[in-house]
Amino acid sequence: MNGNLIDTNVIIKLLNGDQATVDMFETLIDIKISSVTAGELYYGARKSSKVKENLELFKGFLSEYHIIEIDESVSNVYGELKANLVKQGINIPENDIWIAATAIYNNLTLVTYDEHFKKINSLSLLKT
Repeated sequence: MNGNLIDTNVIIKLLNGDQATVDMFETLIDIKISSVTAGELYYGARKSSKVKENLELFKGFLSEYHIIEIDESVSNVYGELKANLVKQGINIPENDIWIAATAIYNNLTLVTYDEHFKKINSLSLLKT
């Protein structure tokens, strides 16, 4: 694998000071974040009661890491992945399919607490 792609739920636990997440995060190398995850963080900030503080917190955190954009290659993987999931009757949130496609295309290990990612056989997951 070429590094680690960090899911939104890991970032939230990390920023909230969850000690197990902090300890796990400190062991990771070559950390990357999907632009979809960045969007989820900014959405969460804007719907929170502390909009300004959370926007600053997330912007500062994101500035420390490489953000992987969605391009045509990732979109192609997304299309194949979603079609396969639909054929199998597996329902995974739309944003998470994009995050999985980003990890798969870029040969990254996805670091997440979401169990539904285990249903994607072609995805490398870090056991959290």
